Amino acid sequence: MSKLSHHQLDQAKASFTTNAKTFALAAKFLPKERYEAVARLYAFCRQLDDLADAAPAGTNHSELIRIRQEICRGASQDPGISDMLCLQRDFEIPTALLLDFVDTLIEDQYPRALANVDELVQFAYGVASTVGLMMCHVFGVRDAKALPFAVDLGVAMQMSNIARDILEDAERHRIYVPASLLPTPVDCDGLVQGDEVQRASAYQGALRLLAIADEYYASAALGYGYLPRTVRQAIKVAARLYQAIGEKVARSEKSYWQQRTVVSAERKCLLITELLLQRMRDGSSTLLIGKFPHREQLHQALDRRRFSA
Repeated sequence: MSKLSHHQLDQAKASFTTNAKTFALAAKFLPKERYEAVARLYAFCRQLDDLADAAPAGTNHSELIRIRQEICRGASQDPGISDMLCLQRDFEIPTALLLDFVDTLIEDQYPRALANVDELVQFAYGVASTVGLMMCHVFGVRDAKALPFAVDLGVAMQMSNIARDILEDAERHRIYVPASLLPTPVDCDGLVQGDEVQRASAYQGALRLLAIADEYYASAALGYGYLPRTVRQAIKVAARLYQAIGEKVARSEKSYWQQRTVVSAERKCLLITELLLQRMRDGSSTLLIGKFPHREQLHQALDRRRFSA
């Protein structure tokens, strides 16, 4: 298995811990080797995400295209991309997943507003479910029946992020809450400038979005039993902590626009303890395998061929 230098690995871990606090906390439940691989995967995703988010819009378009070409060739002089290609070879991650991720970010560089939930699910698949599917390879998940549930978890977690980050996204000229979920139209300028009617509409849209996210979280939970036992608790913790972000958004209407919604350390500890108690009470997630078929309607907007094998 390819190895980073100690310095590069430390940098990847530091970026993971600093920039993905919730997920990094959940990842502490992973075995050391898996944790390091996830940190390296996160470093790659963060590098590309930062390029896509840079201002002015599209300023890194040519660089993202170059990275896409390097992924297709399987070689790069960029240390971050080169390490991702090593990770890809070590864990047999399909190139199509990396390209789906990069292609979504290339499109996401520019101002956008989503019209409906199907568009949102497609976007969430590109930026989040692809990462979850890559992690399935890192974790050694072999059963293809697990993959639709991994897609659902990525969609759910991305919806939680969107519900939390409406103002931050509007500042980048992006509205991810679908127009079909908004009581009345909104625009980026109105949200940033504090238009009360638009902000009220966006908040109601966020609540409707979170209700949809809960459907994807519930579906994802039916697939946890496919995960190796050594990594299962980490994914359960990550899912529960992200879902808690949405729960706090729903309780924080008065403060929502004043500060970014954060789940306290005390609340996180309580949720992790509740998960451990639930495991003792309900038994292993393996018991759910095969009992509940995946709800195909959750993927009606997606090309299932991209992740069905």
